[in-house]
Amino acid sequence: MKYKKKLKKASSIKKTGMAPGMLLFTGERKMETPNIELITYNKESISEYKFDTIEEALSKMSATQEMKWLNIEGLHEVEIVKQIVDHFKMHKLSGEDILSIGQRPKFDDYDHYEHVVAKMFQIEDNSINDEQITILFSDNYLITFQEKEGDVFNNVRTRLFEGKGNIRGRQSDYLAYALLDSIVDHYFIAVEHFANVIEEFEIEVLAHPSEKLLPRLNDLRQEAAYMRRSVFPLREAVNQFEKSEAPYIHKETKLFIRDLYDHTLQVIESITVLKESVNGLLDLYMSSLSNKMNNVMKVLTIVSTIFIPLTFIAGIYGMNFINMPELEYKYGYLFTMIGMAVLTLLMIIYFKRKKWL
Repeated sequence: MKYKKKLKKASSIKKTGMAPGMLLFTGERKMETPNIELITYNKESISEYKFDTIEEALSKMSATQEMKWLNIEGLHEVEIVKQIVDHFKMHKLSGEDILSIGQRPKFDDYDHYEHVVAKMFQIEDNSINDEQITILFSDNYLITFQEKEGDVFNNVRTRLFEGKGNIRGRQSDYLAYALLDSIVDHYFIAVEHFANVIEEFEIEVLAHPSEKLLPRLNDLRQEAAYMRRSVFPLREAVNQFEKSEAPYIHKETKLFIRDLYDHTLQVIESITVLKESVNGLLDLYMSSLSNKMNNVMKVLTIVSTIFIPLTFIAGIYGMNFINMPELEYKYGYLFTMIGMAVLTLLMIIYFKRKKWL
């Protein structure tokens, strides 16, 4: 399993010096044209529509009294956001937050609607990708904004179209809960994937510690920190969702939101453990690298220790003094070489018994 870091860096320089509420897209264009999808439903029926223009979608929403879920994929066309904000008489800061990629998860309670921002994690190409999701909902409608095509809401759509559970019989507050619950459920999948990456990296650090692993280790640390920053604020957002006194957030739904809050805490705890594990990998990496270096130094030291007496003997008999009787022996060279070999063997045996080799 290979790990690829894909952190999204939203540009805030574009908005420098601009007035609050100015509609300006700060992200990267991910699609050629936005997708505009609308689902309308009640207990008995459900319908799905796709539109080429936002005017058609808004006209359809105005013409029906059923529960409405409008999903916008692709945020680069600012005019779409502007028309939605104007049509539903939303605050201009909501429009600004929708187009400002890199928002912290939050829950804003406006007069006649709620504004929720969350981070969505998906596993793509064996890596964790994140995407900002904005949810706006009021009494009988809910609008979601995504950066690109594809999300984690297929299970919610399946429940809607198959009529499973009570989702078709409830209002926008329960649909908002269901979407957030699906996002949090996929956090667990991302955490599990990241844990597997850490486990494989740990095996590699123990087996083959090298300097090439350090950049990947830094990437892991940054990704763990980014995941924590992306999820940790959601705890307060879900808490505000539960405590909201908006008339369209019903008491029955708040029981489910409370359960969602518990799941969010579990994810945060898991990510905190992962972050500590990554920090522990740095210590493990330094320890493994140090052990590898110690083994190299031990071998070099032993080799040097063996050759010191041999060098001493060779140095003595390399002197050119006349009165050295050993130089006249017929088998002096042979005895010297045999003595050096025996000395080397004895030193090796000694090192073996000391378990230095």
